[in-house]
Amino acid sequence: MFYIDNNTNTTDKFDMCKFIELDNYGVFDCLNSYMLYAIPQLPTVGTYKIRLEAGAPDYLSKNLYGDEQYWWILMWYNHLLHPDDLTVGLEIKYPSLTAIQQLYTNASLAQKVNK
Repeated sequence: MFYIDNNTNTTDKFDMCKFIELDNYGVFDCLNSYMLYAIPQLPTVGTYKIRLEAGAPDYLSKNLYGDEQYWWILMWYNHLLHPDDLTVGLEIKYPSLTAIQQLYTNASLAQKVNK
């Protein structure tokens, strides 16, 4: 089972490319990702009503977590596929940053054990 590709060079620890395995054709295979399965299972710690962040998930991530790199996690957590899905008045839910980081740590440890 695929967890995290620590060999993928990215500037962000939580860059989505680190969590998705490439298939035989060089295409990302989301169905193999433990992280993508586990993110929606995280407990919700709050809700947030979109205002100025409409269409800007990176800005939303910055407002909620103090860092832009969690934008895709928020989108995935809320089953949103495109930045335009973030509309004014939409209420989203979000997990704690601690839960996200713990998931990352657990996935990293599991990958080391399985190697």
